[in-house]
Amino acid sequence: MKVTTEEELAQCEVLLTIEFDPKKEQDLLKKAAKRIAREVKVPGFRPGKAPFNTIVRRFGLEVVQKEALENISEKLIKDALEEADIEPFTQIQLEDVGWDPLVLRLKVPTKPKVELGDYRELRLEAEPVEVTDEDIENTLKEIQEQTATWIPVERPSQLGDLISMTVTEKDGDELLVENESVEHELIAPDEDEESSRPHLMTPLLGLSAGETKTFTVTYPEDFDNEQYAGKEITISAEVSGVKEKELDPLDDEFAQEMSDFETLDEFKEDIHQNLLEQRQRRRDLDLGNEMLDKILDDVVEQLEWPAALEEVEIDDEIKRSEQQLKNMGLTLDSYLQMQNKTQDEWREELRPRITDRLKKGLVLSKIAELEGLVVSQAEILQQAKALADYSGAGDQLWQAILSSQTQQGAIASDVLSNKAILRLGAIARGEAPEPEVEDTTEEEAAETGETAAEVVTEDESPEAEAAADQEETETEVSEQA
Repeated sequence: MKVTTEEELAQCEVLLTIEFDPKKEQDLLKKAAKRIAREVKVPGFRPGKAPFNTIVRRFGLEVVQKEALENISEKLIKDALEEADIEPFTQIQLEDVGWDPLVLRLKVPTKPKVELGDYRELRLEAEPVEVTDEDIENTLKEIQEQTATWIPVERPSQLGDLISMTVTEKDGDELLVENESVEHELIAPDEDEESSRPHLMTPLLGLSAGETKTFTVTYPEDFDNEQYAGKEITISAEVSGVKEKELDPLDDEFAQEMSDFETLDEFKEDIHQNLLEQRQRRRDLDLGNEMLDKILDDVVEQLEWPAALEEVEIDDEIKRSEQQLKNMGLTLDSYLQMQNKTQDEWREELRPRITDRLKKGLVLSKIAELEGLVVSQAEILQQAKALADYSGAGDQLWQAILSSQTQQGAIASDVLSNKAILRLGAIARGEAPEPEVEDTTEEEAAETGETAAEVVTEDESPEAEAAADQEETETEVSEQA
C-alpha cells in the first residue's frame, strides 16, 4: 500500500492518495465476490461457493468493485492516515476512485488554524462590584417571603392577603367558567411591568368570607385566550376565606432554620459573599465576551477551518431543528413549505449564524488550550446534575446524561467555553493567573471532551443563563440555606 499526500486543496484540507498493490486489490475483490455469493443465490452453487469469475459474469465487475469499496476496513484508512501523519478533524470524504490498480483519493479535513496574537496584553475597564446592606436586606426579605405561612383571618381582605373563592365568568349570556375554585393573592400591579392580563386586585379588596361580588373586566385584544381577547367579561366571585401572610422574624433562629449558621450576622455575611461572587462572575462574563469580540475583530481574517466542518455544523443544526419541530407536531418539509423555502435556501440562511458560532468556538478553544484550561469529570457531573434539576426532568435526564458520552462531551464543551470566557474577563482586568499548559496534553484533553469546538456564550449556556437570573433577582443565598 502506497500512501502520498498533496498540497492543501483548500483551507485546512489535504488530499490523501492510497494506492493498493495488485495482490491486495484482487484480495479485496475476491472477498467482495464471496459476500455477494453468500447473500444472493447463484444457480448451481451452494451459498458462498460460486467462483469469483462466475460472480463477475453474473453481476458485473462494477457491482463487485462497489461491494469491495463499501467494505474497505476502517483499519486500512486509519493505517494510511498514520503513515501520512495526518489526523482528520472531522468526517473524511471520498474524492475519487481508480481501478487497476485500486487508488483511493480522500479529502481529509485538518485542524483549523487559529493565531491569536498577544491577547494577554488587552485590557478593558471593569466596573467595580459591591454589595450593599440594602442588597442583603432585600435578599433576606425574599427568603422571608418564600418561607411565609398563610393564616386565616376574620376580616375584610387587604392588600397582600390571599383570597379563596369560587368564580363564575360570563361573556354576555354565554357561560365560560362555572364555580371554579381559585386562590388569588392581592398584589398591587407593577407600574413598570407590562401585562396582557387584567389585574383583579381592586375589585376584590374589602371582601370578607361569605360575601359575593359581581364586576366586569375588559380583556386586551392581544390576550392569549380567544374566548376572552378584546371582550368585557362579567365575573362573579364568592369569597370562602381570607388569609394574611405571616413572616418569620429575622433573628438568629431564622438563620438557623434557613442555613447552617448559628447567628443572623453570620448568615448575612454568607449572603454578602454569595452576592459578591455572583456579581463578579456576571461582570467577568460580560468583560470576557467583550474581549472575545475584540479578539475576533483582530484575527477574523486569519481564522481558517475545513469546509467539511462547516457543513457538519449546519447538518447538526438542522437535526436539532427537526427534533424541535417534531416535538411541536411538525415535519421539516411542512415547516419549509410554510416558510416558502427549499432546504438548500434554508441551509444558506443558517450559514452566517453557524460560521459566527464557529469563529467564536475556535477562538475559545485556542484560549482554553493556551491558558491550560481543562474540565474534570467531577465538573461535568456537577453541571449535568444542575441541568437535570433546572430542566425539571430530574433523574430521567440525569441517567440519560450518565449513559451518553456524547452528552457528557457537550457539557464539557459548555463548561470549558465558560471557563475560557471567565479567563478572558480576568485578563481584561489584568488579574489572570499565568497559564499552566504543561499540565494537560492534547490527547488527555480530547479523551475527556475538553475542547470548546462549539461555543456557548453566557446567553446560550444553561449554567450562565441561571447565573444571569440569579443576578437579576438576587435571591440565591449560600448552599447551606
